[in-house]
Amino acid sequence: MRYELQDGRILTWSLETHVATHCNLRCVQCCPLSPHLPAWAVEPAALRDDLRRLARALRPNVFKLTGGEPFLHPDLPAVLDAVRASGIASQVSVTTNGFLAQSAPDAVYERLDRMTLSVYSSAPLPERSIARITERCERHGVHLSVKHIDAFQQLTPDAPHDTDEAIRGVHARCWLKVRCHLVHAGRFYACTRPPHVATVLGREYPDLPALGEVDGVTLDTPDLLVQLLGYLERETPLATCRYCLGGDGAWLPHAQLPRARS
Repeated sequence: MRYELQDGRILTWSLETHVATHCNLRCVQCCPLSPHLPAWAVEPAALRDDLRRLARALRPNVFKLTGGEPFLHPDLPAVLDAVRASGIASQVSVTTNGFLAQSAPDAVYERLDRMTLSVYSSAPLPERSIARITERCERHGVHLSVKHIDAFQQLTPDAPHDTDEAIRGVHARCWLKVRCHLVHAGRFYACTRPPHVATVLGREYPDLPALGEVDGVTLDTPDLLVQLLGYLERETPLATCRYCLGGDGAWLPHAQLPRARS
């Protein structure tokens, strides 16, 4: 993959952040592993500072607020204001399952350009809720995309890959490294997996390295543009690739995990 530069910034399609790691659903094969993570919400000021640093070297077409479920954040308008203040992208989008979006304050809709509504077959959003969200998006000029999803791709392998050839193959064929760039806790990642895989699999694999530190580019590096460009265009797999199926995983019927017992 080769990236174009414009005015000293790398042009990319999108960049996202996990506004909250937790979710009100428990989707099997959730890409960011939300059902297995502790509850966490981003601090708006910290996100603003990260994005201001990153904006010196990166220019995504759209910035996406993802999760977990973004509408679980206690102050989503403040998060949106932080994104706008950073100047990172001209388009700001949120990806949601919709259950909380329908009753969110107008202040959220007023700050959005786009919304992606994921409607899962295993936890379908009622049609009246979709109609309510559609009406609110139309009223506030928010472009709405409704995606009906009845399958998830398996991303976590049954066991880590045991050969370098297998890991290189996963990385070469992976779609996440192009479509799912992530900023999280002071670092830029080529995909959404490195910050969370070690948290989830660490108990099962005690020797697992701190993948969030190994695989990301810290935003306070003085030569950020050079570091980011080399990182994005590298052909060497991430350490996380050993614990991921990338684009090779099977597509499975969408399902929900049972609720954890308290």
